Amino acid sequence: MWLALAVFSLSVWAAAQTNGGQQPAATPAPAFGQNAPILNPDNPPISGLDEPGLELKTANRSFIAPALQLSQSADTNAGNRLGASGVDGITRFLGALDLQRFWSKSDFLAEYLGGGAFFSRDTSVRQIQALGVEGITRWRTGQGTFRDSFSYLPEGAFSLGAFGGLPGLGLVSNGIGGLAGLHSASNGTVGLVPRLSNTASLDVVQSVTPRSAITIAGGFSNAHYFDDTLNLINSDQTTIQAGYSHLLNRRDQIAGVYGYQLFRFPQATGGQVQNHIFLVRWSHMITGKMSLVAGAGPQYTTIQFAGAPDTKHWSANGRVQLHYRVGRTSLTVGYEKYTSSGSGFFAGSDTQRANFGMKRELGRTLDLLADLGYSHNKSLQPFTGSGVAGNHYDEGYAGAILRKHIGRVYDVFVGYRFGEAGFDNADPLCTLGAGSCGRTSQRHAGTVGIEWHPTPTRIE
Repeated sequence: MWLALAVFSLSVWAAAQTNGGQQPAATPAPAFGQNAPILNPDNPPISGLDEPGLELKTANRSFIAPALQLSQSADTNAGNRLGASGVDGITRFLGALDLQRFWSKSDFLAEYLGGGAFFSRDTSVRQIQALGVEGITRWRTGQGTFRDSFSYLPEGAFSLGAFGGLPGLGLVSNGIGGLAGLHSASNGTVGLVPRLSNTASLDVVQSVTPRSAITIAGGFSNAHYFDDTLNLINSDQTTIQAGYSHLLNRRDQIAGVYGYQLFRFPQATGGQVQNHIFLVRWSHMITGKMSLVAGAGPQYTTIQFAGAPDTKHWSANGRVQLHYRVGRTSLTVGYEKYTSSGSGFFAGSDTQRANFGMKRELGRTLDLLADLGYSHNKSLQPFTGSGVAGNHYDEGYAGAILRKHIGRVYDVFVGYRFGEAGFDNADPLCTLGAGSCGRTSQRHAGTVGIEWHPTPTRIE
């Protein structure tokens, strides 16, 4: 948060410098950095954290906007437990408040999301809290971007936006580019386990020629679970990366990236895992139609555990992400292979993750959204009494949301969500998942809801 305040202060100072004093009689010719193709926000350097997008940029306006959402779900495993089943009701009430403030050289965006989930079986109420902040400051030949995403959720990441989408701008759930897995939060989706997580990053881009730029980025994230009865593993992750990007032509870009990652776990559950990553990336961009980013390279991993010799090995690291638009349909397809924190189940895991998403405009006021994903996670360290006594687990999900716009300020929606997590040797003591002894947690949920989002209030 101190970094966020610092970026915001720089934004105010830049605005004051831009607006203060008398205007010059003639505008000087712009330096190369202001027109450098490598600094194009629609196709930024792929060695940094920003990624090419399909949406064409429009005039930015400063505003503040509220939103409210009320939904009701019928859930076959509301407790999200291993081997459990039974239909329950969950009522969710969410509110969002968004702020956008733009100056000539700086941008500031913030979003707060809060509410509660009301469970019918045990009449309990669990709070949902999330905060997203993004600050951007530009200079003649580059820019710096700070992002922070905080969340406190009642059941890992399963409930945040999974059933009806999120009200507001979606800052609290937007992903970023960079190293594979940097944007993927730890889930820990077995059991109603409150999870607090925070991910902060700082990304600096500096052009060295009109077609080339260097990037430096750093990030820190943590995941803390508040229910000790399930023995989930807390974790911290520190990431540093640096790279060089070069535009080959108007549509193609190549980059080299070096990254360092440090995963730390409580001493009783696991030591620490260090990664050195070397990547080559390539992107192909057709404005408004397609963007493809692909990167791969070797990864050198060192596992350090107290009282045991270090374990070292080489493996592969990589990520492919495709965004494609045809007519009224937008598609997203991705694949990643990386080291993750283990989602609370393992003290570090080798993860492979694939995802698919689709948005289809069925009419002027009707949208269909669908997504599905699958991940395979292999434990990096032996079982020490915390987490899951197994070698690997698999997790998959699929869902669809049909959203109808009523006027300019109301939406109604209906959605379906399926999720499953399976372990090769889960919970031999029958403690994980609040007393269930199965190896699989399976969940079906149907949701209906309504959302109110009034016209934003201009603050300029």
